[in-house]
Amino acid sequence: MSLSASILFYAGAVLMLFDAASYSLGAIRPIRAGMKAPNAYWDRRLLLNLLLANMELYFTGLFTLVGAFLAGSTPGAAQLVLLLSIVVCLYSVVSVLLLTPKDWLHPLPRALAAVLIAIGLLIH
Repeated sequence: MSLSASILFYAGAVLMLFDAASYSLGAIRPIRAGMKAPNAYWDRRLLLNLLLANMELYFTGLFTLVGAFLAGSTPGAAQLVLLLSIVVCLYSVVSVLLLTPKDWLHPLPRALAAVLIAIGLLIH
């Protein structure tokens, strides 16, 4: 595996983790405040869904980090992991653009991560 490809894989993973941290720090509270739940049960359900979505962002970032690590020793397995990471990133980008187009800036880290990982796979 080339050094350039490895750097691109790790950069993609870092961008995905940055996206997850940004969501943790900047999105959960405003979304909860904007969606006034009628009672405590629905407030907890909303929080649960937001936290599960946030955990998915961290999980896919960590999954991509594992793929970047595997690229040096097990390129075949790493390629599958990194391809799945691209799919997840593209799903996030398309979902945001279709459902909340005003938030088009939010998926940029994931879009850039997908591009970096794809370039890394092409040059490896």
